[in-house]
This record gives sequence, C-alpha cells and structure tokens, in this order.
Amino acid sequence: MIKIDQSSEQNILNMLMEHSLVDFNQVKKITEISKESGKSRLEIAFDLNYADEAKVLKLLSTSYSLPIIDLKDHGLSEDIKKIIPINYIQTNSLVPFEISGKNIKIAIADASKLSLLKNLKTITGLEPELYAASISDIQNFIGKLQKIENSNGKEIQKKEEFESIDLSKLEDVKLESSKEEKEITPIENESDVIKFGHAIITEAILAGASDIHIEPFKKTARVRYRVDGILISMDKFSKFLNENYSAVVTRIKILSKLDISERRLPQDGAIPFKYKTMEVDLRISILPTNNNERVVMRILNKNAGEKKIEQLGFDDNDLKTILKAISSSQGMVLVTGPTGSGKTTTLYSILKHINSPKLNILTAEDPVEYEMEGIAQVQVREDIGYTFATALRSFLRQDPEVILIGEIRDKDTVDIALKAALTGHLVFSTIHTNDAISTITRLQNMGTPDYLISAALTLVLAQRLIRKICQDCKTVDENTNLKLLNSIGISPEKAARAKIFKGAGCAKCNQTGYKGRMAIYEALDISREIKQAILANVGTLELLALAKKNNFRTMQEMGHDLLLSGDLSFAEYQRVLLV
Repeated sequence: MIKIDQSSEQNILNMLMEHSLVDFNQVKKITEISKESGKSRLEIAFDLNYADEAKVLKLLSTSYSLPIIDLKDHGLSEDIKKIIPINYIQTNSLVPFEISGKNIKIAIADASKLSLLKNLKTITGLEPELYAASISDIQNFIGKLQKIENSNGKEIQKKEEFESIDLSKLEDVKLESSKEEKEITPIENESDVIKFGHAIITEAILAGASDIHIEPFKKTARVRYRVDGILISMDKFSKFLNENYSAVVTRIKILSKLDISERRLPQDGAIPFKYKTMEVDLRISILPTNNNERVVMRILNKNAGEKKIEQLGFDDNDLKTILKAISSSQGMVLVTGPTGSGKTTTLYSILKHINSPKLNILTAEDPVEYEMEGIAQVQVREDIGYTFATALRSFLRQDPEVILIGEIRDKDTVDIALKAALTGHLVFSTIHTNDAISTITRLQNMGTPDYLISAALTLVLAQRLIRKICQDCKTVDENTNLKLLNSIGISPEKAARAKIFKGAGCAKCNQTGYKGRMAIYEALDISREIKQAILANVGTLELLALAKKNNFRTMQEMGHDLLLSGDLSFAEYQRVLLV
C-alpha cells in the first residue's frame, strides 16, 4: 500500500502529466476512483497501469539529475542521528544515509522535498547531496527505523503524533549540558534537548503557570514562568538552556510546525498535547532579538470550561443577577478586565450553564481555548480578513439564539453585536476596561449611540484575579497602619479593629507569600434607572452613585472585605486594585 502525503502525491502526478504519461482526463478518472475506493490517487494510477514506481523513479532521476540509490544496504548511523531528529525524517519521508566530508547524502522519492534543502542545511550544518529512491524504498527504510525505535523504547514522533504529545509518563530527568558550542547546536543531543523541553513544560503545568518565557541574552539565557500573574525565574534551567539555546528553539519550532530556517521574522504556532487527564494547548510566539530568538509559550488549559458558574465565587445576590441576565432570550452581557483576569473562564462557565439542545450557540474566538460539545466554535483569522465583525455578520445568517464574540475591538463589531442583542439574540463578549461603569463610557467613546447601549446592554461583569495569602506562612502585617487603611476608603471604625495579614514566604509558596488566586469582581445590572441615565448621557460618577443605590458593590469594596477577613494582603490590594 502506498502511503504518501498529499503534496508529494500531487507533485508526482504533476510530473507524470508534464511527461505526458497521464493526461487531464486520466487524472480526473484517477481522482473519481480514489474518492470511491478510499485508495490514494497514486495507487489508482499504478492500478490502472498509467505508471509504476520504476517510471516515477526514472522520471525523478532524469528530470532533476539525481543519481539513483538503493537503500536496502544502508542504515541510519549514529552520526546522522546526532544531527537530524528522527521525527524530522519520519515526518518528511526522506532518508539521510551517509555523511561524506562536509556533505550529507539524502534520498528522496519526489521533488517536493527540494524545498527542504535550506532547512536541512540549517539543521545539519552540512551541504545536502540529493539522491533519488523509490517510494517503497523510502517507506521500508522508515518502517525499519520505526521498529528499531519501538524495540528500544525510545520516543517515536510520527507526523500524527505531533497532534498529541502525552507528557503524563515523563519521569524526572537529569540535564547534562552539551560541550559543543556551535551556532546551530546538533539537535541530537536530541534526547537531552527533548527531555529539557518536556521538563520545562511539565514543571510549568505542575506549577500552574500561564506562560513560559524562554529568553536569550548576550552571555546567559533564562526560563521564567508566569505563576499567579507574576513572572518567576527558574534558575535551574539556565545553564543547559544557555549552552543549547539554538537546539531548544529548533525543537520548539519542529513541534509547532514552524520554519526552522527562518530566524529574522516573528512566527506563531501551536502544540496541543495531554498531561494526565488535562488537555493543554501551547500557543507559541517566537520573536527575533539582537541576541537570538525569544520564545513565549502560553499554556491554555482546555479543562477551564469544566468549571460551573456556581464555583467561581460569586456572592448569592450577584449570582442571581448574573443567572437572570444569561437566561434571557435577548440582550448583551459584557465581561471586562485586563488580560489574564479570567474572562474566558467566566464566559465558558456561562456557556456551559446555558448549553442545551434547544439552543443554537455560536462562538467566534481568538483562539478557541476549550472545545465544548454542542456548540459551534469558530477561529477568527485576522491575517486573512476573517475578523470578529465578519464572523458576527455570518453568524446572524445561521439562525442562532446565543452568540459569543471573543472580544469587542472596534465600533463595527460593537454596533453589530448590540443590534443583534436587540433582534432576539443573547450576545456575550469581552472588552478591556478598568471597571464595570467605565465600560459604558468606553462604548460611548467608540461612537456607539446611547439609545443602542441603553436598549441592548443587560449586564456588565468586571473582574480581576488576585493572589491569596499562603496559609502556611500567614502572619500579621505590622506595616499596614490605620492611615493606610483610611487612604483606600476603609472607615476609621473598621480600620481601628482591623488585623491585616501577609505571607512571610516559605518553601510551599516559593518564598512569595502567595499561593493560588481568587476572583474579585463587580456585577453591574443595567436596570431601568441605569438605562435612563445612559440615555441622559450622565457622567461616570453619577452612574456609579445611581448603581450603588441598587446595591452595586465595586471591586475596591470587595477588596476591603477580603482585607478585613484576612484573605488579602495590603500589598496585593495596592498592586491589583489601585488603578
């Protein structure tokens, strides 16, 4: 059975057409039979005797002046293993079979592999010398290689395995630095670089990190994790990373299917994988700097959508307000806050709560962080002009009851979303503002008419994620006095009785004094009075005063309660809420 990727198959068929071995009508016939039989088009061409492997090999050899090689007598030497990753050989269906001086001999079965010459030169530091081999020879060679790797118990990464990397069986690894110093470090050393990459990802997941930063400097390099919103240096990784930096970046590029030879332009990619029962996506951003390429990996936990809305820590009265708004047949609910404030988790919890076979729910996201059963989720692609506004227009032709727009970024999107909310749709979205009240001002400043905001908006939920004091090293904060508490709005009576705590720092919290995060929020119900105030175009202070008459509580007031209850430190209150 011929197993070959689509680009290779198309290339071979094109070559057969160019040499008049098959014509357009025959290719059409081949394609039709292929669809009916489930066989590849190349197999059908061989079955119909339009061509055979010998003809394809001869054409490849004569068309590109490539000498023919029989791979039966060749194997993969240890020297070759050290400079070309085995997974690269398997993914690209090519065979490096000999190193000769500054050249490396590589067998290919079709001309589409010519585009890999630059990559191969970058990986190996050698000049590729190409040979022609039959498709069966290439496949048999890679098949033998796979059997050897399986019998040795080594990591096998075929093309389809890039889709899901299981880190749950990863054991503790001892990192040994490479003694060689080259611009392009040999990737094998592969086992050490693979183990290093898995170690930094695994440890980041276990630490609850949201991002991994891999950074080069003139004489050093470092790994940092963003844990609970704060970047922490992981010094134990620095030595190995510094000595193998280019190899580590190349490894990440291969996994995220990026161009390993491109070192001048930024690149973005992704690596989906599983860790135990957790489904995690890594979103990769590579940025060239004057020293080397800087890598940031965002960890997206696909299980975030498993949280129920009742588990998010909302007060009973606020929860009732939220449930009423998200159960309506129409209207707009906005969740606001800075990046990393938990907006996505809140929205997924809302969708999980209302999801039902009776509802047609559509989402436009950038990126799709968690796949939810029964909901149609769309990835926005601004690079090809498929924006949130474009997606929203197409959604309205899909007969939806509920629409989620990942983010409101411009007037066009907000206008369409608000009009959709007025015409029988329930619309959810996010927007970047400091608090719930200023969200209304932001919409007005974007040029949205007051009548549209007043009629369509039903709820604004503003939130932050704030670090909790570590319970293992919790101690009284002697530096927080009455004057400081008064300065943030706590009454003198409450401040006089208050006992404020902080974390002293211990091994369990990595000497930070904090462990875990909690949500701090404010829920603004757009009541009839608020709607009338929006129509009257009143200012922010008047809107706030009116909301407070309806029991609205600001994030700062919630922060006061957490300070007085001993759950929040004064330093963390200042960092997050004094904006």
